[in-house]
Amino acid sequence: MIPEQAPCEPDSRLPSGEWTGFYLEDHQPRRGWMHLYLNFSGNSVRGEGADYVGPWTISGAYDLNTGVIQWVKKYVGKHEVHYRGRITANGVEGGWDIRNWNNGLFHIWPRQRFEFENLYLQEDLSGLPPTILAGTAPLPGSDAT
Repeated sequence: MIPEQAPCEPDSRLPSGEWTGFYLEDHQPRRGWMHLYLNFSGNSVRGEGADYVGPWTISGAYDLNTGVIQWVKKYVGKHEVHYRGRITANGVEGGWDIRNWNNGLFHIWPRQRFEFENLYLQEDLSGLPPTILAGTAPLPGSDAT
């Protein structure tokens, strides 16, 4: 018997499928662009993707009442990165950290929201230091993201 799969998340801010975005690192002068395939269902997020470090998988959870989402990105044969963010109309924005080593900000969005990609690529071409232009929303219980 094949197990029944939970239906995809009906909240339009979390469409399952192709996402894109980036993370910022203090020691890197450019954005760490990433390509993601995410499945949102029953308050769980699962997925996979790749960036300049290599391929990885994602496993985590979200709460539509608080707007908080968190996951662990596990690089194949390498380290883990913990993400915590806020679900917004602009995708998911927040912070990441590698325990006791490094941290920064991130912004991901559904692939069809190409206006963000255009905005960030335009900033990349300007030569200015990378930022999160959409504005990161602070998380409950934190001073800053």
